[in-house]
Amino acid sequence: MRRPLVALALSLLVFAVAAAPRSTSHALLPNTLLVRVRDSLSGTPLPNAEVTAIGRKTLTGPQGQVRIVWPPEGVITLRVRQLGFRYVERTVQRGTSPTATEDTLTIAMQRAAFALPQVVAVAQTRCRDEEANAPPTPLSASAMELLRFGAEQYGTFRARYPFALTVVRRTELYNPYRNPYQSDPKPDSTVELTDSNEWGDRYFPGRVLQRTGAKSWFVPVLFVSALADSAFWARHCFVARGVQEYGGRRVIRLDFSPAIDVNGAEWEGTALIDSAASVLARVEFRLTNLRDYGGPRRFEGYTVFTTPSPYIARPDSTVARWISNGSATSATGWSTQALVIRDVTYMKEAPP
Repeated sequence: MRRPLVALALSLLVFAVAAAPRSTSHALLPNTLLVRVRDSLSGTPLPNAEVTAIGRKTLTGPQGQVRIVWPPEGVITLRVRQLGFRYVERTVQRGTSPTATEDTLTIAMQRAAFALPQVVAVAQTRCRDEEANAPPTPLSASAMELLRFGAEQYGTFRARYPFALTVVRRTELYNPYRNPYQSDPKPDSTVELTDSNEWGDRYFPGRVLQRTGAKSWFVPVLFVSALADSAFWARHCFVARGVQEYGGRRVIRLDFSPAIDVNGAEWEGTALIDSAASVLARVEFRLTNLRDYGGPRRFEGYTVFTTPSPYIARPDSTVARWISNGSATSATGWSTQALVIRDVTYMKEAPP
């Protein structure tokens, strides 16, 4: 007589479990957000657009896409920037679909001729150049931000796509004081291996010319990363001189020079920005305020850039020349050095 009761109790238990409503608190929700960045006019994807979310910066891939994992609160504030386009800022919430595993957001960016956010103004009477002391013109303001954002974009690029480089260093040295029998420059060529993390000198405010001995010195050559360094901007003034031709392209000429309160050796020069692609084409640099008689009398050079991926300007080769003794106009000892990239190998994945 007990077996039917047990069977009935088990049946009721199974029925109760089957009939119990499912808890909605554990319903599946989308766990990623797919961001698609497009050109608003053509609808084409924008690779290498910078997407900032949850405190991290990343670049869109070949299809102009990037995926972001939803945070527990289900709210993301996005900031999207691309050279030559107006920036976009958007706050989105996670979808509530119980079946979808991914939300999708399409951002159409509008082209803007040299119009980017966070325009930097130059303080009055801060610059030696009176034109730089005036409020920045729209061209100057936009070119300044293009310069800084382009340098930032390169920093994000090499973090996303780390690479190894083979660099050829070619040097010509003429120093009659060390070798009085030398009548011609002494050429030398070496091959060096480095990577994207180690490549390029850092900018040290107030230490552009570094003493290494009684008659020796070291100059960290101006690298593209300095152009995004807030310390570099704090010590320099900028002014756009207009549009000119360079290598068959129309470029914006942006000059930079040390502020009045900078007394030691510092960089001055010119950045040429491609007006169509909004990327760096060439940076010319030279040392000014040279007052150390044991240091170089003159130091100047330039860096040209290549575009390994859309909207990304990567330094391609640098040439520097310095006069170690004599005067700035009459050299008795001099040296010229060129750094030329011979090969680039991407360590993880190739950029779009």
